[in-house]
Amino acid sequence: MENEEKQNSPVGNEEDMWRGLVWDLYQEHITKFSHAMVRGMPSSDKMKEQTLSIMPDATVKVLALEKIGMTLLFHHMATYRAGDVATLHKDQVKEFLSQRFGGGKFKLNLYHGVNFMATKNYKTEGPPTWKDRIGKDPATTV
Repeated sequence: MENEEKQNSPVGNEEDMWRGLVWDLYQEHITKFSHAMVRGMPSSDKMKEQTLSIMPDATVKVLALEKIGMTLLFHHMATYRAGDVATLHKDQVKEFLSQRFGGGKFKLNLYHGVNFMATKNYKTEGPPTWKDRIGKDPATTV
Protein backbone atom coordinates (compact mmCIF):
# COMPACT_ATOMS: atom_id res chain seq x y z
CA MET A 1 0.00 0.00 0.00
CA GLU A 2 2.80 2.45 0.89
CA ASN A 3 4.51 1.81 -2.47
CA GLU A 4 1.21 2.48 -4.25
CA GLU A 5 0.91 5.83 -2.48
CA LYS A 6 4.45 6.81 -3.48
CA GLN A 7 3.79 5.80 -7.10
CA ASN A 8 0.63 7.95 -7.13
CA SER A 9 2.44 10.84 -5.48
CA PRO A 10 2.83 13.99 -7.60
CA VAL A 11 6.53 14.07 -6.65
CA GLY A 12 9.20 11.41 -6.87
CA ASN A 13 10.29 11.03 -3.26
CA GLU A 14 8.01 12.50 -0.61
CA GLU A 15 10.70 12.33 2.07
CA ASP A 16 12.86 14.67 -0.02
CA MET A 17 9.86 16.89 -0.63
CA TRP A 18 9.44 17.69 3.06
CA ARG A 19 12.95 19.23 3.01
CA GLY A 20 12.37 21.01 -0.29
CA LEU A 21 11.43 24.28 -1.93
CA VAL A 22 7.67 23.81 -2.37
CA TRP A 23 7.21 22.67 1.24
CA ASP A 24 9.19 25.72 2.40
CA LEU A 25 6.99 28.02 0.29
CA TYR A 26 3.79 26.30 1.43
CA GLN A 27 4.75 26.72 5.09
CA GLU A 28 5.35 30.41 4.34
CA HIS A 29 1.82 30.59 2.95
CA ILE A 30 0.32 28.96 6.03
CA THR A 31 2.19 31.06 8.57
CA LYS A 32 2.12 34.46 6.86
CA PHE A 33 -0.53 34.62 4.18
CA SER A 34 -3.35 32.33 5.28
CA HIS A 35 -5.85 32.56 8.06
CA ALA A 36 -3.67 30.54 10.45
CA MET A 37 -3.58 33.52 12.79
CA VAL A 38 -7.36 33.31 13.13
CA ARG A 39 -7.93 29.57 12.89
CA GLY A 40 -4.67 28.41 14.46
CA MET A 41 -1.84 26.49 12.89
CA PRO A 42 -2.85 23.22 11.25
CA SER A 43 -0.95 20.10 12.20
CA SER A 44 2.11 19.14 10.17
CA ASP A 45 0.23 16.11 8.82
CA LYS A 46 -2.67 18.32 7.69
CA MET A 47 -0.27 20.75 5.97
CA LYS A 48 1.48 17.86 4.22
CA GLU A 49 -1.89 16.51 3.06
CA GLN A 50 -2.87 19.95 1.72
CA THR A 51 0.50 20.38 0.01
CA LEU A 52 0.08 17.07 -1.81
CA SER A 53 -3.47 17.99 -2.82
CA ILE A 54 -2.43 21.25 -4.51
CA MET A 55 0.71 19.84 -6.13
CA PRO A 56 -0.83 18.81 -9.49
CA ASP A 57 -2.07 22.39 -10.09
CA ALA A 58 0.77 24.31 -8.44
CA THR A 59 3.62 26.18 -10.12
CA VAL A 60 6.71 28.06 -9.01
CA LYS A 61 7.53 31.22 -10.96
CA VAL A 62 11.01 32.71 -10.99
CA LEU A 63 11.22 36.49 -11.24
CA ALA A 64 14.47 38.45 -11.53
CA LEU A 65 14.73 41.91 -9.97
CA GLU A 66 16.15 44.77 -11.99
CA LYS A 67 16.53 48.17 -10.36
CA ILE A 68 16.39 51.10 -12.77
CA GLY A 69 16.72 54.38 -10.92
CA MET A 70 14.10 54.27 -8.20
CA THR A 71 11.98 51.70 -10.05
CA LEU A 72 12.03 47.99 -9.32
CA LEU A 73 11.16 45.76 -12.27
CA PHE A 74 10.48 42.06 -11.95
CA HIS A 75 11.17 40.01 -15.07
CA HIS A 76 9.52 36.61 -15.47
CA MET A 77 12.32 34.12 -16.10
CA ALA A 78 10.59 30.74 -15.95
CA THR A 79 7.66 28.78 -14.58
CA TYR A 80 8.20 25.29 -13.15
CA ARG A 81 5.63 22.68 -12.27
CA ALA A 82 5.73 22.45 -8.48
CA GLY A 83 6.22 18.70 -8.63
CA ASP A 84 9.35 19.18 -10.74
CA VAL A 85 11.06 21.41 -8.15
CA ALA A 86 9.43 20.06 -4.98
CA THR A 87 12.40 17.91 -4.00
CA LEU A 88 14.91 20.69 -4.66
CA HIS A 89 16.36 21.10 -1.18
CA LYS A 90 15.95 24.63 0.13
CA ASP A 91 19.73 24.81 0.63
CA GLN A 92 20.18 24.14 -3.11
CA VAL A 93 17.89 26.90 -4.40
CA LYS A 94 20.64 29.50 -4.81
CA GLU A 95 22.77 27.06 -6.80
CA PHE A 96 19.73 26.13 -8.92
CA LEU A 97 19.07 29.80 -9.69
CA SER A 98 22.72 30.63 -10.27
CA GLN A 99 23.17 27.79 -12.78
CA ARG A 100 20.13 28.84 -14.78
CA PHE A 101 20.07 32.61 -14.46
CA GLY A 102 23.42 33.77 -13.06
CA GLY A 103 23.74 36.35 -10.31
CA GLY A 104 21.14 38.73 -9.02
CA LYS A 105 18.11 39.03 -6.79
CA PHE A 106 15.28 36.61 -7.44
CA LYS A 107 11.75 36.14 -6.20
CA LEU A 108 10.22 32.67 -6.26
CA ASN A 109 6.43 32.67 -6.13
CA LEU A 110 4.22 29.66 -5.41
CA TYR A 111 0.85 29.59 -7.17
CA HIS A 112 -2.06 27.18 -6.94
CA GLY A 113 -3.66 27.56 -10.33
CA VAL A 114 -3.84 31.34 -10.78
CA ASN A 115 -3.91 32.03 -7.05
CA PHE A 116 -0.77 33.44 -5.46
CA MET A 117 0.22 31.60 -2.27
CA ALA A 118 3.71 32.62 -1.11
CA THR A 119 7.02 34.17 -2.06
CA LYS A 120 10.66 33.86 -1.01
CA ASN A 121 13.59 36.04 -2.06
CA TYR A 122 17.08 34.81 -2.95
CA LYS A 123 20.31 36.53 -3.91
CA THR A 124 22.94 34.78 -6.01
CA GLU A 125 26.50 35.77 -6.89
CA GLY A 126 28.06 36.08 -10.32
CA PRO A 127 27.26 37.81 -13.59
CA PRO A 128 23.53 38.35 -14.26
CA THR A 129 23.15 36.07 -17.29
CA TRP A 130 19.37 36.39 -16.94
CA LYS A 131 19.54 39.88 -18.50
CA ASP A 132 19.91 38.23 -21.92
CA ARG A 133 16.38 36.89 -21.46
CA ILE A 134 14.67 40.24 -20.88
CA GLY A 135 12.08 40.88 -23.57
CA LYS A 136 12.05 37.25 -24.67
CA ASP A 137 9.18 34.93 -23.87
CA PRO A 138 10.06 32.74 -20.90
CA ALA A 139 9.29 29.09 -21.28
CA THR A 140 5.70 28.63 -20.12
CA THR A 141 6.73 25.62 -18.11
CA VAL A 142 10.30 24.46 -17.77
